[in-house]
Amino acid sequence: RLCLDDLRKPATVRDVQQYILRRLDQDGPLRRQLTPETAEMLNLLHIKSGGCFLFLERVLDGVAHGLVGLREIRDIPGTLNGLYLWLCQRLFPRRLFVHIRPLLNILLASPQPLTAEQLYTIARSRDFYLGIGDFQAQMGALASLFVDGPEGSKLLFHSSFAEWLTDVKYCTQKFLCCVKDGHLSLAMSLSFRASSLSTEETCQLAYHLLNSGLHEGEPALLALWLLWTGVPALNRSRKDCSSSHTPVLVQQDVLQLLMKSGIYPATCSPDNSSTVGVHCVGGGGRIVRRALQREDSVRALLDSGISVNRRDPSDGRTLLAAAAHAGLVDVAALLLCRGADPLLNDNQGQTALTLAARQGHVGVLQMLLEWVQEQGSKSPAGQALLEHVDSEGWTALRSAAWGGHKEAVRLLLEAGAEIDGCDSDGRTALRAAAWGGHEEILLTLLDHGAEVDRSDREGRTPLIAAAYMGHKEAVEILLNAGADLNLADGDGRTALSVAALCVPSAAGGRGHGEVVSLLLERGADPEHKDRDGMTPLLLASYEGHEEVVELLLEAGADVDESSGFHPSAITPLLAAAAMGHAGTVNRLLFWGAAVDGIDGEGRTALCLASAKGSVEVVRALLDRGLDENHKDDLGWTPLHAAACEGHKSVCAILTERGSMARVGELDVEGRSPLILAAQEGHCSTVRLLLERKSPIDHRAYDGHSALSTAALQGHREIVELLMRRGADTDVRDAEGRPLLYLLVMEGRLDMATLLIEKGGVPLESKDAEGRTALHVAAWRGDLEGIELLLKYGADPNARDLDGRPPLHSVAWRGHAAAGRLLLRAKGLNVDLACKQQGATALSIAAQEGHAEIVAMLLEKGAEPDHVDRYGRSPVKVAGKQGHFTIVRLLESHGAKPFSGLIPFTPSGAPNHSYLSSIVKTQASISSGEVGVDGIPATSSPSSTSVSASCSPASTAERFHSMPASQTSSSTCHSLATVQTVPADSLNFIQQIQQHSLPRCRSRPSTLPLPGSNPASLQGRASRHNQKAVPKSSPTNEQCTFNELLDSDKPLKGLGSSGDGNYLLKSKTPYIIEDVMEKNLKQAGGVDLKWNNVMASLGVMPNQDGPIRQTKIRESPPSGYPHFHFQSHAQKEDWGGIQKTSMSPTIDLSAISPHSALHDESAFNMTTTDPQLNLKQAIKLQFEGPTSAALYKRETPL
Repeated sequence: RLCLDDLRKPATVRDVQQYILRRLDQDGPLRRQLTPETAEMLNLLHIKSGGCFLFLERVLDGVAHGLVGLREIRDIPGTLNGLYLWLCQRLFPRRLFVHIRPLLNILLASPQPLTAEQLYTIARSRDFYLGIGDFQAQMGALASLFVDGPEGSKLLFHSSFAEWLTDVKYCTQKFLCCVKDGHLSLAMSLSFRASSLSTEETCQLAYHLLNSGLHEGEPALLALWLLWTGVPALNRSRKDCSSSHTPVLVQQDVLQLLMKSGIYPATCSPDNSSTVGVHCVGGGGRIVRRALQREDSVRALLDSGISVNRRDPSDGRTLLAAAAHAGLVDVAALLLCRGADPLLNDNQGQTALTLAARQGHVGVLQMLLEWVQEQGSKSPAGQALLEHVDSEGWTALRSAAWGGHKEAVRLLLEAGAEIDGCDSDGRTALRAAAWGGHEEILLTLLDHGAEVDRSDREGRTPLIAAAYMGHKEAVEILLNAGADLNLADGDGRTALSVAALCVPSAAGGRGHGEVVSLLLERGADPEHKDRDGMTPLLLASYEGHEEVVELLLEAGADVDESSGFHPSAITPLLAAAAMGHAGTVNRLLFWGAAVDGIDGEGRTALCLASAKGSVEVVRALLDRGLDENHKDDLGWTPLHAAACEGHKSVCAILTERGSMARVGELDVEGRSPLILAAQEGHCSTVRLLLERKSPIDHRAYDGHSALSTAALQGHREIVELLMRRGADTDVRDAEGRPLLYLLVMEGRLDMATLLIEKGGVPLESKDAEGRTALHVAAWRGDLEGIELLLKYGADPNARDLDGRPPLHSVAWRGHAAAGRLLLRAKGLNVDLACKQQGATALSIAAQEGHAEIVAMLLEKGAEPDHVDRYGRSPVKVAGKQGHFTIVRLLESHGAKPFSGLIPFTPSGAPNHSYLSSIVKTQASISSGEVGVDGIPATSSPSSTSVSASCSPASTAERFHSMPASQTSSSTCHSLATVQTVPADSLNFIQQIQQHSLPRCRSRPSTLPLPGSNPASLQGRASRHNQKAVPKSSPTNEQCTFNELLDSDKPLKGLGSSGDGNYLLKSKTPYIIEDVMEKNLKQAGGVDLKWNNVMASLGVMPNQDGPIRQTKIRESPPSGYPHFHFQSHAQKEDWGGIQKTSMSPTIDLSAISPHSALHDESAFNMTTTDPQLNLKQAIKLQFEGPTSAALYKRETPL
């Protein structure tokens, strides 16, 4: 048997893991919810799903849409039915479900999908006051339960949810839907247009009337309704009786109602027979066709030549199976006489005998058993029918026992049915009767020798099944028959354990207490622990069963018994407090439960109750003297927990007079309760904390205040409240980036507008590199951001520390539309030059090949003959890069002609010269003339193969590959950006962590290792290549851009004759670190002067072609600025540019074995338990090393 949902099977575990990984990879909103603190919840979800992909899908969809928080997964029940109840309680608070229940009733009753318009029309047939606004609000509340159907229709996401809505045992009275009410609404809607109904719609009207519950047992009144509403007769005179193609299948009672009302006359059938209406030409060429399940109708069907074993195409049932299911003795007898085969089964594997037994139709069952006895002496077919198991593992005896049909059980036993027969799951008829609480059937089966302690595949005996369902009488019968009450199932739970989990409504709200009392009287162990270390008392405390808790304590259960041997394992008081069961907490306190216990994360009962939001429990624990300022392992006090979850009432209790909770207490990341409440968007809680004098401008260790956190999360109401209370709007994070700067980077322009208009935030606030918000918007090409900032007076000529205005960013990135906006700004100076090289925006655009921007700058009056500090004009730079279209454009605006050779291009023909130059450069590199990382190639075969990245799309990539002075640092989380390890070499959780993006609550990233050279251009990863460098060649650290620019050695074989003699007069200030200056002075074998134009092409001294690094990320020209990013998406937006002075790649093999990182990086997953692997890997990946030197790591941009 193929098992799809058993987490003990490696294939199932692998499928579940791959599903979660795919969802994280493809679903951006879901990936953004993953943080170090919530990643452990994926392990819990993995376990709770039990291999059910529908469970996984619903929870992950809820997380992605913001309906479910990852931390709330611990509160979700571990069954599909429990998940549905939890979701409905979340979606429909208070009395909201009362208003949307009619819509669900209609959807459950409708035989076909409905569009929103059709649903609104049907709903208004019962409620004329339902407005379109109210309807849209109700549909919005239901949106998460819908999926799109054909032609714009709306469907419930799964059929199991539809079944759940009609089962009061699982959905409870609060969410119970009435299908009959839906049929009534559909019938009313069709009745309003009865005169124009098609044949199919006429059949639907009859069907809905019969199922609406109106006038049950009086079909004549329903027939009168059809006549009174004006439904036309079904005959050949109807316009829709022209053809017949697809049959419309109707049930027997529907056809009988149509005939009783006269809408379906005898003339509709070809043979004019009124007894067998099997053909009726109907709407749109359809046929109403269904054999009447009466003896005369079936006889006529058989006489007309229809096969006696004909199957219904919808469910695969034969005529005999349909008759057995309906309990039609005469029809079944006729079919058996005509040779019907009882062994044929339907699509669900059910035979006529199984269906009759499940429905308790004794007459048909007795007839079929007589057929079995007749076949007994002829063939084994009779016994095979008795022991037949359907697709869900049900035998006829088990079906009858489950349904409570004692007479059917007796007949089957007398016919010789195997009393302990079961399916592959091991579930017998005795277990089914115990589950249903059918006492008489239990006694009958036990009298016939049923095995009382027969367990199923999961180890559950009939006693455990009866105890779970709360059937006291059934439990007593089984105990009297000798059932062992200390037998445990596969989870280690005895009957007493599962009775503590018993659903109260299963036995009228009283069964669990009576069953527990009975089991304890018979000697059940109240301190038995299951495999999770849970005692019955712990289970009852979790569920909030006060009566059971009292009984267990009276029986001697330890009130402080924990779920494990560790002193921080959870106790009954912690369990009840975490679930908010006030009555249970009071009961445990009365029995002397210790109030000072903590769980594995350092949380007290007060912390757990505060996070749950239980006011009564919090008050009770405060009265017992619990410390309001106790901190857990994250540094959270109860006030932090309540504020983060938005429990205003709990926050009020903790901070009211007489309580000592301090509103200014900080967690391990320096966050106050106010910051957490603002971050999560709980406005009322923020207002309360402000009234309690919480420091409004306090900043966490990341530099963010409550205002900046709320603004970055998009909580407008909170931002307005904080600004009204006088919060400082000029907030900077730990790296000196202003709030406005960050909002523009994140694309939160609504928040940026709010701060500018109402908060007076400075437009010219700069980061540590001197860049303003306008620099950020220009780099991103954010038209709305640029327009917003210029509208409110941002300076378009604002310059960073290197003298670069926003226009330089646009010229570098090629954002033409953004360039147009900036060029329209008042007072813009298009000829501003950077300090280091003296390059203007025109120079940069010409170098990068952005012809449209060059044209705009020239039209604005940019100087075409501007010469930078190294004598480079826009024409010269464009010509050297092969941008001859730009050369001609510059020359047409008065620039000095290009001195090099411009290939002839016919008019209208594409210019392929630049592509040819790239191909030539690739050829020179691949031929071994140039080595990796700027090192000259040796004669060794291993050094002649170099991977170079050249394409027409990277116009200046040869220039980009050279080191340049770049002075920004990264704030990206390393896990969000570093993707250097193949996915197939990682375990499940390590792959999950690569999808984690930083949030406000994430742990700090890590810095480079001590001793790494921050000024190194190549980093540790490229140093191994130094072995191949000839003595006459400089090392990697010495091959800097400064050296190339300062060298005066001529270049051989490339460029025009005039270019090779141009020498630089002074060093260019690209790298200012002392280490790099020292390396340059010590460089041997190379003069410190070099042709600037050749250097811009990446050509090293004594080389015939440009040298390329192994890193293929673009680097900005001439020390161009970098920006900090907060998300991976922003990093891709900004082009993925690296800094030359970034920290080197960390080589774990070079780390001291005594470091914390070495120990954890060498961690080897040796266990075969995927769940343990999951937990260990998450801890390793997220918590990382504990060494103080590794608390932050820079990530390449």
